[in-house]
Amino acid sequence: MLREERVGRIGLNDDPHPYVVPTDFAFEDGAIYIHTPDRGLKARLARLNPHVCFEVDRYNTTVTDFRSVIVRGRMTEVSDPGERARALLSLSRKAAGFDHAAVHGKNNSRPPPSAVTIFKIEIRDMTGVRSPNNGH
Repeated sequence: MLREERVGRIGLNDDPHPYVVPTDFAFEDGAIYIHTPDRGLKARLARLNPHVCFEVDRYNTTVTDFRSVIVRGRMTEVSDPGERARALLSLSRKAAGFDHAAVHGKNNSRPPPSAVTIFKIEIRDMTGVRSPNNGH
């Protein structure tokens, strides 16, 4: 599911309440990569407390036909230029697979790579559930 789904939800600690927000992501080399504006709330909260959860789900035509994955881990900023470039490429490729305009070069609304911060979620543990209908 981490390779198939486009959007996941990241949960961060915004004491005293959790902060959960949808985000696009890429799964590479056993880690989850996301991007966000450097001064955005996700970035600020991750820097204050890197312990996060991440959830991806798929519900089909009936609510009894579902799959979900929950990850808990540590979210850190990617500073290595090589890892950052690989993460951006992976994020771009995944987005293009879901975005017809991006595949054909018609989507110029994305910020330049230098304008975003890349974070990596290092997976500590992962659980999943699938409906009896196999969650197709």
